[in-house]
Amino acid sequence: MGRAQDADVQRILGQYKRLVLLGKVNLPLAEARRLVGPDTAFHLYFRHAVEAPPRRARRRSARVPPRPAGRGRR
Repeated sequence: MGRAQDADVQRILGQYKRLVLLGKVNLPLAEARRLVGPDTAFHLYFRHAVEAPPRRARRRSARVPPRPAGRGRR
């Protein structure tokens, strides 16, 4: 293959990778993982999970007591 064909192949693979990551193309997990590569495959695991990952509880910040009335800031 020539350089132009290699560039076209890379461009098309990049477009498919984008479609897979956006969820626009339905592929088996193994095929999608092979297409997108190991560095971005973790995005696929949440999409193919049977149940959603548990949500983390948000930590509530300590409530600041109100300032006493009377003297204001100068």
